[in-house]
Amino acid sequence: MQATTPIRWLWGSTAALLVWASCFVVLYAGLTLGCEAGWHARRLGGVNLLTGALALAWCVHLLALAALWWWFGHWAEPLRRLARMLTVVAAAATVWTGWPLLALPPCAGQTLASTMEDATCSRT
Repeated sequence: MQATTPIRWLWGSTAALLVWASCFVVLYAGLTLGCEAGWHARRLGGVNLLTGALALAWCVHLLALAALWWWFGHWAEPLRRLARMLTVVAAAATVWTGWPLLALPPCAGQTLASTMEDATCSRT
């Protein structure tokens, strides 16, 4: 696959960052919707359902980045180097986006915010 086309340059320069953006949106929206639905209070196999679902989504995105790394290996040299460099950046961003799933309890911020509400501030 030595021939480089404009569409290949487009895929090579955006694919990994699109995977990171997808991960960011899925984790952020999943956390918000899961907290509202009460998934953090349900347990499945010793793990709360929300953390398990978000961790699964995070791992799927990391696997997609690994697949991109392998897929770019057969491309022409300048494009392969660009695509792999951006894949490393996207992988670092994806790890940074998802590590709080493993370190922090879900919906803790929502609980804290609800305890800090002041009756005088909520009047309109």
